[in-house]
Amino acid sequence: MKSSIKIGRISGIDIAVHPTWFLAVAFIAWTIASLFEQSYSSWSTSQAWIAAVFGALALFGSVLLHELAHSITAKQLGLKVDGITLFIFGGVSQIRGKYERARDEFLVAFAGPLSSLLLGVVFLLVWQVYKPTSGDPVLLLGIIFYLGLMNILLGVFNLLPGFPLDGGRVFRSIIWGWTKNESLATRIAANVGQLLAWAMFGLGIYRFVNGDIMGGIWMAFIGMFLQSAARSERRAGRGESTGTVVPLRAAIRRTPKVADARDRVSDVMDGIIAHGEQQVVPVIENGTPIGFFTAEDVARFPAADWHNLSVGSVVRRQPLLAVQLTDNALDVLDALRTRQIRYAMVLDGNDLVGVASLEAIEATVSFMNSGGGASADSPRA
Repeated sequence: MKSSIKIGRISGIDIAVHPTWFLAVAFIAWTIASLFEQSYSSWSTSQAWIAAVFGALALFGSVLLHELAHSITAKQLGLKVDGITLFIFGGVSQIRGKYERARDEFLVAFAGPLSSLLLGVVFLLVWQVYKPTSGDPVLLLGIIFYLGLMNILLGVFNLLPGFPLDGGRVFRSIIWGWTKNESLATRIAANVGQLLAWAMFGLGIYRFVNGDIMGGIWMAFIGMFLQSAARSERRAGRGESTGTVVPLRAAIRRTPKVADARDRVSDVMDGIIAHGEQQVVPVIENGTPIGFFTAEDVARFPAADWHNLSVGSVVRRQPLLAVQLTDNALDVLDALRTRQIRYAMVLDGNDLVGVASLEAIEATVSFMNSGGGASADSPRA
């Protein structure tokens, strides 16, 4: 985050606070002080405020441990972590890189709430052992009891199944692992996140109207923040976070050579693939596309037999995906992932003009979304 102030480094991870963090500490300390004064009648106002300030700082210490759990797990999985920033709504780990597996995202996302729940249990166990049999607790025990409850709440809240909460990422990783479609999983989790955000916003308004002024405002603000973040995640899941259009023409090989099913394998290998002209050759049989021919298809046959084999006899026939040159590459990527196939035939009207591969589209989308380029159709702001 811009304007953040670096305050230290833990396990090779920079720790910073955003200016809004100071507002959060002040607000939380004020809230805790009021709670302590109501709960512990023997505490003076100054004692309540001292405990509240330490409690607010310790709460953000718990949030930092929560984020460190995310970041350290991510580093162990080979991802890069630019730092952790504490701000008005908690903390955020700047994890760079792409999850290769749904399992990796699950582990990173679940690490944070798990650490909060475990920390909460430890605090409450300490409270249970040392709590007074009568009267109000000493300041330290009052803080420990508060931290126990808040860490449990923090862990449970973050497990709610909606982006951008950790639970939303856990939810997405489960859908991703089930459907094998990361983009679809992102959209579903982001939609759930938006519904959750609107529910929180509505609950905040309800609390405000019924006399809980500050609590209602705070919850409504959190709902607005989650709504905005969920919307951004949904757009990012389609590569729309910066308004970039990813045209399919940027991710295909144009005007490919085509093989007939009756052609000899040796002719296609020697005449097209061996020369490096193209590695994927569309195959036509009686004027109808039937599949794609690659060197992998003939690797199981001795080269001496290629002269006697027809392309049609070795090509892997599968349901084909035909798309238009004007299609959005992101939509084609979704379709390839959903069908679990690697290639699509690209048409301009009725004419075959190219081949789109899953790997080429993924690389192009990643390059454009990382700032490496943008199409002329939609320049970056």
